[in-house]
Amino acid sequence: MPKLWFSGENGGYQLEADEKASATYSSIRTGILSLTPGDQKCRLYCSGPRCRFCVVTPGKSETQAIDGLYSTWITPDILAMSRLQEEHFEKMGIVEQFKINEIQSVINLQESGEHSFCGSGNLASGFSYDPEILMKNGIYHYNFPLPDFQACTSNRLLDIVKVVDFALANGKIAVHCHAGHGRTGMVIAAWMMFALGMSPSQAVNTVRSRRAKAVQSKEQVETLHKFRLQIRNNGGMIIPKQKMTFISEYVSYNQKFISKPESRLYGKVPKIVYTAMRITLQKMYSSVDFEIEDNYRLKIVCGSPLAENKLFDEQLLDAQLNDEDHEKTHFWYLDQVKKGLSISTINRQLENEDFRDIIRLVDLFFHSTFHQLTHKEEIFAVLQNLDRHEKDWSPTFWFLLSCIRVMPLPLHHALSRLVAKWFFRSEMDLASRIRTVLGLPVESNE
Repeated sequence: MPKLWFSGENGGYQLEADEKASATYSSIRTGILSLTPGDQKCRLYCSGPRCRFCVVTPGKSETQAIDGLYSTWITPDILAMSRLQEEHFEKMGIVEQFKINEIQSVINLQESGEHSFCGSGNLASGFSYDPEILMKNGIYHYNFPLPDFQACTSNRLLDIVKVVDFALANGKIAVHCHAGHGRTGMVIAAWMMFALGMSPSQAVNTVRSRRAKAVQSKEQVETLHKFRLQIRNNGGMIIPKQKMTFISEYVSYNQKFISKPESRLYGKVPKIVYTAMRITLQKMYSSVDFEIEDNYRLKIVCGSPLAENKLFDEQLLDAQLNDEDHEKTHFWYLDQVKKGLSISTINRQLENEDFRDIIRLVDLFFHSTFHQLTHKEEIFAVLQNLDRHEKDWSPTFWFLLSCIRVMPLPLHHALSRLVAKWFFRSEMDLASRIRTVLGLPVESNE
């Protein structure tokens, strides 16, 4: 059976040569810039008031996606830009331009007081513009101060990226540092690694294809490399390196890669389980609404059934219970990991997978992540309502049963066998007990 982890010298995932990115600045140049005091840096390297990144030049072009602002759309939803000036607000109507372009949030990576001699200088806010103006006009402003030409820890980068991901869920964003190259490029590349599963080289090259000077220093590139390793080795993978005893242990394992709003949504259910079941039901019905009740027993209201898919087939699912098929699933999972599958990309990646592969992944997850989660007497007592105390495994168990019971009846047999093996490692007569619980009609809002 192939290993589910790519082992390096330290037993964890190691970067391949083609995954590594490179800096645009030499170490010597970066060192000189980092050691130069901020005010001198402006005078020596930025031309002070004549700084080409701060001077407002009306017009739109390839390097001015926003009129009068050195800016580039890296993706349809992410704008990389230089820092704003008072003149952008007073003469260029920047707030209105942002609204026309549906920009909902600004991510500011500058330190307060930096580049005080560039352009028109800094205001009392410590920046070259007043963030309050944006916020009063309904545009969110987030400030994550990072040293110019330098980087941050991979943990700090993860915190920033989670906010970027949250902001993107609510609309388009604009990211800036001073010129919108180094720190801005690093954060956008990190988001691409986090949310799209790109390698450092893929992410950096993608950003540079739109903004050539992005991600400048060796420190910024090395931080992206460490960020990749953190995703792979420290809680970002769907299947952990070592087996666990409790589901709550797993939820804690990848907690750092899940935003607080997501965490509240999933509760005590692993994200992979919640996401897989939601996407599976969305492939079956025109609409799906979850209403969480006590102990994660869901009331699920489904729309009209979609056209039957030949993969919603009991025989195909039963094949997942055969040991010879597990090896194929292992190889499939490893291939998906190479394509960027992680706990933070599963929403996007599973939407493109068919029903069978989603169930295969959940099957592999339970068998590769946990020891036996419960025992016969305990699970029977819970099913018969003889034991009403919540168990570590019971929220996930009831969540799964709530989802399965609204699926087409031909699937109940195969899925009940799977659930029995996931929690008890044996079918015995547990599968038939589960099918009794599943014998409920599908609610419809049609």
